[in-house]
Amino acid sequence: MEIKNIVLHHIKREENQAPVLNISDHLLEKDNIIVEEFVEKLIKSFSSKNPTYGTFQEDKLAYPFQKLVETYRTDNEFLDFSIESMKLLEKEIQVPQAKGGYVVFIHYLQNGIDFLITIMLDKAEQFTINDDNLDIKKLKTLDIDKLARANRVNINKWEDKLDLYLAFIKGTRDVSSYFQKFIGNTDLTSSKKNSQNLKEAISKYMRNYNFDDETKEKVNQQISEYIKTQYESNSDIELTAISAHLNQAQPNNFIEFIRNTDDIEVSGNFRLSRKADFNVFHRAKFSGNGFKLEFEKNLIKQGKILRDGNDIIIKDLPQDILDNQFEI
Repeated sequence: MEIKNIVLHHIKREENQAPVLNISDHLLEKDNIIVEEFVEKLIKSFSSKNPTYGTFQEDKLAYPFQKLVETYRTDNEFLDFSIESMKLLEKEIQVPQAKGGYVVFIHYLQNGIDFLITIMLDKAEQFTINDDNLDIKKLKTLDIDKLARANRVNINKWEDKLDLYLAFIKGTRDVSSYFQKFIGNTDLTSSKKNSQNLKEAISKYMRNYNFDDETKEKVNQQISEYIKTQYESNSDIELTAISAHLNQAQPNNFIEFIRNTDDIEVSGNFRLSRKADFNVFHRAKFSGNGFKLEFEKNLIKQGKILRDGNDIIIKDLPQDILDNQFEI
């Protein structure tokens, strides 16, 4: 991991009072060992929160944070970018009961990917001991483990116009509407996309841990019932619950698998907006004299499996597999 730029600002706001900016006039030393350790812990804490994914709003005038990022990518003036961003935050934080905090902007490179992360931190009380007289005193420190607000832009994906380039975490408070408006994200990733990503992640996990057919069937049924229940009660699909269904002995194993697999991006929680969005979890089964057929029902919608009266037609199978199976 390479730190390209980092700065720390402070926005003060008591309940229902006007916010006050405490703006830094300099970037932090990116090669400082303490700064490096601070950033590593922040990124580790962010990754452990099961991010929820989204994109920028299309209206750049109404949501100008993305324009500030574009300008920074052109002129490389990180301090200017962060100061202008703080002015945006100052406007959006003026909502009842919203409090301030310390705001960290970091541009870093990891595995060849540029990331821009914006994090709000609260202070926490810690205890310190004077070794000479053994007195105990209170010390206020930045609480890295309990992130209050956080957003990360995968710059490579964003500039390549790919999906899922924004990631949010829910820490000590929910992702506040003012922080979302400050960043200018959409209402997070669509339930259909999240369902597809979750299904792909589950399939990869089962392959990686060599689930047999019986276990796959049992677990898929449990997950399908859980998702149906959450949809009918208008409740979030929680990644922690899915993980527990997949491995009861190690309920966090699936979450760790996702964190350690670069090409998997699954939101920590999301809500289904339509029943059709979780068709990927529904499977159809047929068996008869000498045959057994099983497939995901969403393949019907995709036109890959068709019904013609009492016949079933399966389209677009690989020719080499067909040639091999039909040799008599």
